[in-house]
Amino acid sequence: MIYTETKDYIFSEIGKRVHAKKYELNLTYYQLAGYENKTDYDGHQKDLTQDNKEDRQLRYAKYNLSIIKNIAGGKAYPKKNPNLISDSLLLHLTKELGLKKDKRKLLWGDFENSDLSKVLFEKLLLDVLYGDDDKLKETYNNMLFDYVPYAEYHSYWQMFMVGEIKMSKFPNSQLSISSHFYNLKEDDIFEKYESIQKNAIEFLYFKCGKQFHILFVDFIIHEGDSLKKLDKKLDNFISRLTRLLLIYAPNEDSLGLRARNIIISDYKKFGTLIAKEMKGKPWTLNEHTLKLLVESSLAYIAELKRAQTIELEVINKYNFSRK
Repeated sequence: MIYTETKDYIFSEIGKRVHAKKYELNLTYYQLAGYENKTDYDGHQKDLTQDNKEDRQLRYAKYNLSIIKNIAGGKAYPKKNPNLISDSLLLHLTKELGLKKDKRKLLWGDFENSDLSKVLFEKLLLDVLYGDDDKLKETYNNMLFDYVPYAEYHSYWQMFMVGEIKMSKFPNSQLSISSHFYNLKEDDIFEKYESIQKNAIEFLYFKCGKQFHILFVDFIIHEGDSLKKLDKKLDNFISRLTRLLLIYAPNEDSLGLRARNIIISDYKKFGTLIAKEMKGKPWTLNEHTLKLLVESSLAYIAELKRAQTIELEVINKYNFSRK
């Protein structure tokens, strides 16, 4: 799997720490790269073939200035250089930045006491949800369905935005009937989906955060002293995370699963009524009754969201970081 969100955040935070320590110690980029100053740097840029033994000795412990600047800028180029911070450079930087060879301090900061685990939880889940492992995506989405707004809007997303749930088609056409015939606006679905998805991830962290933090700290202690083979390390960590999350899989009492099952079932039924009306065929009494049932179901879902909000914000005193 390609961990774009996760690695971008990791490199961004490393850059902030490097930049902050550089400023604190009043160092130049030349000094961070192992040179005394710009003059010393310029003097080492001649063709390597012209070096004698003494020159090569002086080159030892010198590092690429542009890489140092990229690191401080929080930039990573995984396609060009997956190990942007090599082990030798990492050791060099921890020494130059006064971190007493504490490589984890540079890579992860105060990982045991900060909000890093919560942020990386979100980044990892986003990488899975937008990754290429469909089975894993389905598993993680199922975990998030316990949050009623996500159960609702992911269902809309699948039905009307990406076509993962088959819906009724326009008469004499292979095109599915669009959302506005169901009194739903595609722009509204698109605009709300991302923030609702992140709230669903936060809701899941609310339930498993303590256990995840323990898992994360253990990962850093045993695997976090180097970025070498980071993708493979993250693959293994995701396997451990998946086993943890399965403990929190929603069951038959889940408000979100109730909402999702109702939405999919009722909107499919409503779609057949819309298609029939488009063909100019009148609805039967039973079909008019069905429309009323669908409308009642939507009101019920609104009440499920309200009940969950009361449980979270009033009873548990929890407020989402984003609304």
